[in-house]
Amino acid sequence: MADGSSPSPDEDAIPRVIRNHRRFALSEVTFDGEPVGGATIDTWENAAGAVFWAARVLMAPRDVPASGALAGRMRDGRIVGGRVALSGPGPGPRPRGAVLVEWHGVSPLNADAEGEDA
Repeated sequence: MADGSSPSPDEDAIPRVIRNHRRFALSEVTFDGEPVGGATIDTWENAAGAVFWAARVLMAPRDVPASGALAGRMRDGRIVGGRVALSGPGPGPRPRGAVLVEWHGVSPLNADAEGEDA
């Protein structure tokens, strides 16, 4: 809705359906081969069947690159990973403590991925 009062004809044509949502934790997470701790992953399908995923990672405050390779270990031992990009502006400077970074998958989330090659 452009003005907040009524949907445009284009918005009416787009079904807003999310299917097969899953959320799970990853441990031993790496970003471009460097350990960053743990992450929470969300995966879902849109109405057309396209698969999407996002990762939320608590990272040490540092310069966060705009994109890279994320990989981690699932509870069952499998390694999953893929290419990611920041979903918005990077975290601001913080004097101490971890920052929450949200990444959007820009490649498929692959099982048995290697940290640097995902």
